[in-house]
Amino acid sequence: MSYSLNSIHVNQYFTTKIKASMRHILSWILIVSSLLLTGCDRQQLQITNLSLLEGGKTFAVPTGTVADQFVLQRFSNAKIKYFNSAYDCAVAVREGKADAAAYDKPILQNIAAKNDGLIVLDELLVDDKYGFAVQLQNLKLKTVIDQVLAELQSDGTYEDMMKRWFPEKGVPAPMPVIELSGKNGILKFGTAAVTEPMSFMDENKNIVGFDIEFATYIARKLGRQLEIVDMEFGAMLPALSAGKVDMIGAGLSITEERAKSVLFSNSYYPSGIAAIVRDYSYKKQAKTDLKMTGVEDIKDRRIGVLTGSIYDPYVTKNFTNAIAMNYQSYPDMLIALNTEKVDVGILDHSATKDLFDINPKLGYLVESLFTVPIAAGFSKVDIRLREEFNAFLQQLKINGVYDDMIERWDRKGLKEMPVIENKNPNGVLRAGIVSDIGMPHTIMQDGRPIGLDIELGERFAAYLGREYIPVDMQFSSLIAALVTRKIDMITSGIMITEERKKQIDFSDPYYESGVSLIALKKNIAHHAVTHGAILATIDDLADKKIGIFTGTVQDAFIAQKYPQAKILRYESTADLMMSVKTGKIDGATLDLITARLLIKHNPELALLSDNIFNTPLGVGFNKKNPDLRNEFNAYLKEIRRDGSYDIMYKRWFIEDAENAVMPVIESSGVGKKLFIGVAVGDLPYVAYMNGRYVGFDIEMIAKFAERNNYKIEFVQMEFPALIAALTAGKVQMIADGISISEERQKQIDFSEPYAQFQAAVIVSRNRHADFAGEKDLVSKRTFLQGVSESFHNNIVLENRFLLIIDGLKVTIVISIFSALVGTLLGGLICLMRMAKHKLPVKISEFYITLLRGTPVLVLLMIIYYVVFASVNINPVIVAIIAFGLNFAAYVSEMFRTSIESIDKGQSEAGIAGGFTKVQTFFYIIMPQALRNVLPVYKGEFISLVKMTSIVGYIAVQDLTKAGDIIRSRTFDAFFPLIMAAMLYLLIAWLLTWALSQIEISVDPKRKRIVREREVN
Repeated sequence: MSYSLNSIHVNQYFTTKIKASMRHILSWILIVSSLLLTGCDRQQLQITNLSLLEGGKTFAVPTGTVADQFVLQRFSNAKIKYFNSAYDCAVAVREGKADAAAYDKPILQNIAAKNDGLIVLDELLVDDKYGFAVQLQNLKLKTVIDQVLAELQSDGTYEDMMKRWFPEKGVPAPMPVIELSGKNGILKFGTAAVTEPMSFMDENKNIVGFDIEFATYIARKLGRQLEIVDMEFGAMLPALSAGKVDMIGAGLSITEERAKSVLFSNSYYPSGIAAIVRDYSYKKQAKTDLKMTGVEDIKDRRIGVLTGSIYDPYVTKNFTNAIAMNYQSYPDMLIALNTEKVDVGILDHSATKDLFDINPKLGYLVESLFTVPIAAGFSKVDIRLREEFNAFLQQLKINGVYDDMIERWDRKGLKEMPVIENKNPNGVLRAGIVSDIGMPHTIMQDGRPIGLDIELGERFAAYLGREYIPVDMQFSSLIAALVTRKIDMITSGIMITEERKKQIDFSDPYYESGVSLIALKKNIAHHAVTHGAILATIDDLADKKIGIFTGTVQDAFIAQKYPQAKILRYESTADLMMSVKTGKIDGATLDLITARLLIKHNPELALLSDNIFNTPLGVGFNKKNPDLRNEFNAYLKEIRRDGSYDIMYKRWFIEDAENAVMPVIESSGVGKKLFIGVAVGDLPYVAYMNGRYVGFDIEMIAKFAERNNYKIEFVQMEFPALIAALTAGKVQMIADGISISEERQKQIDFSEPYAQFQAAVIVSRNRHADFAGEKDLVSKRTFLQGVSESFHNNIVLENRFLLIIDGLKVTIVISIFSALVGTLLGGLICLMRMAKHKLPVKISEFYITLLRGTPVLVLLMIIYYVVFASVNINPVIVAIIAFGLNFAAYVSEMFRTSIESIDKGQSEAGIAGGFTKVQTFFYIIMPQALRNVLPVYKGEFISLVKMTSIVGYIAVQDLTKAGDIIRSRTFDAFFPLIMAAMLYLLIAWLLTWALSQIEISVDPKRKRIVREREVN
């Protein structure tokens, strides 16, 4: 009995375990099946409301904002990822690095409108309301603001504003022209123009936005002129309280705390903290077949149009299901076409000829959609000027000049501007133009606009006896500029429409323009993808894009021999080579030996011509140092006589330069020290291998130093900077395959020629006539094989990692010490700016204006080559001084606005409590100011780190220059750049982390939050 019961128990036990195991296995099968099904159909995961973000989802939030706190209040188990900006957060969401991003709703809506694949959820995490603020006692202005808001909402203007500034797709529309009389004075409006679309700067550096338009309507109601005062967001409330502005607004939230010190208007915009999520339907749309045959195929496509052109309303009216993508200029639209952000573009037919020459991947979808007359535009109040233009135009047509202009600019496509006599002009004629609108209307050539519209404007100015002044601007700004009388007329291929006639008057038509639809050829059914014309001789490049080294003699040669060619200038062999391989240029000129080395390592390239011209090479000397030049010339004669020259020449020019062994050259180094400027272009002249300089020029000069008892030091810099460094006395000699030319001989002296530069041209192999139709010679490698090979070539081989380490050290030293110098100097400038006496204030204002208006590279060159021209100073110190001076100009203003944002009552309270002014500042004001300034300071510091990448121009070998030297040897355009970018990113991350720790340490509230998190 006992045995039977035990057997039953055992059977029951195993039966239970088996059932449990089966349930466990079935559960896992269901889970895996669900995951597989979910992975197969990502569209089912579309997030449509906040409830779908429950369950520990990942949120992206901008660093330094309170968005993370609002997320955690709503979703306590959410995971937070921090990014530098709201845009970076949105990108993280679109790329699947986060499930959602949280920030102010209008900012997110603006990002979603301009970037496909994103949706802003309607439901808000936290409600918010925006309002304008005035001083507490200014009830009258507050009442006017509320009245204007009510009027805008009742007459439909408010709805138009919402559509204009918050489009579902694309960028905000241009700011409308609102006439202001200004008869009752000025209305000062304080804003922070960094909150697109509420208040921001457009392409023309004009402050526009929803808040700006609203403020303009208020000024119109009051009969005043609007004066916009741009400032830091944190400075707006203090500026209003101090009476520096009449009202403020920039997406300003209405809060109880703020309402204690200012008077808010009624809320004009319901906002809040919203969430932006990924739009999974976008990818589905992107996978549809884009082969198009005509107009019928674009009805649901993305169509690129020029903002302010007639094409925008045309697309909206005729293609209701299409998405009109607005762009401020034709180049922007063309970039969007080439990168497939839009499917088709609409533009003037006359502009397509030049367009297709420089964009061979584009073609006609529809060559002639419709035609429109083109005329000059005039202000409605300037009737006389319009009538004078019509009389002038009639005269041109009678005397045959008009027909000649059309023949030259339109039919023949000539690009030569005639000389138009205009003696003793009286007054000016300001004509609004768009310099990149294209032929035959306007293009830029040799730094000046030319074309039919320009000639027409110049002839009209001569007819009036005025000076012609072309005013280049965005197309969307032309009419606004004319209405506000900033220009006298418009001549920029502007088409006559009924809508435009309501705002401006038109002259008689002077041109009939067709309208074309263009797209990528690969997306047009009747086009085949082509790789460009076959190249047989150098003359085939006569009208194409040719790459050269900046500052070389090839520039003048190509410009003279092939005036129709487009010359593109590059700073390194690697960039030149990659541009040929990727089709950015059709061919490149460089030294024959260097060209052969390139082809050896890059079978995708071929030699088109091996001898387009020859020039002698020489070593450069300062004109004030003829003795050194004579000494070197004597040395050249000596080595030619004793056979040393022939041995060097054979080693570097005849045999394989890459396998040449640089001889060990001993020098006592007890004599005078010589600094030799080199650019480290490439073999056979100067290269950097295994931690030392090698090449013909290096060996030649090293032996010169050995024989003449000199101690030499090579100074590496950019090629265009060599002559400047020599004339400034920073180096005594320059050598790097430098051609002797008449232009250069005006600035420096050359030695006797020591070699001949033989210029060659390389092209892509698949475009070379001798190799057309052959199979691709490039061996196929896996991704890991490619990465492994690149790592070995760029890092391990020739100990190139040492270059990276040395460059990294220099970058860190310059960045940190520049920041220290700039911070200390910025504090001093801040004190001067806030002084009670006028002299230090004026000095500080001049300093800030001067430094902010001077490009950092220009400042760097001036300090190195001008200020310290006669001083033998380490260029790293010069870089620290230059970047420190520039940093100080920005930091001082950060400090000032932060200090001024602190309530003055706190200073008074500190003094009343027994503190001195100094103690009050250090114990009460400064800690609060630091909390305000650190987030902005952090961003400026990171910008400083990135700016240091230009120090190569003054002979500093930093991280960027180290990458360039490596690329000059490996011809790998990507790996060194990516490696440098990652190291810059690492530096930026470490510095950001360090500053964040400082930021937390000076903010008691954030310090408390961090401690609570650590405890939990």
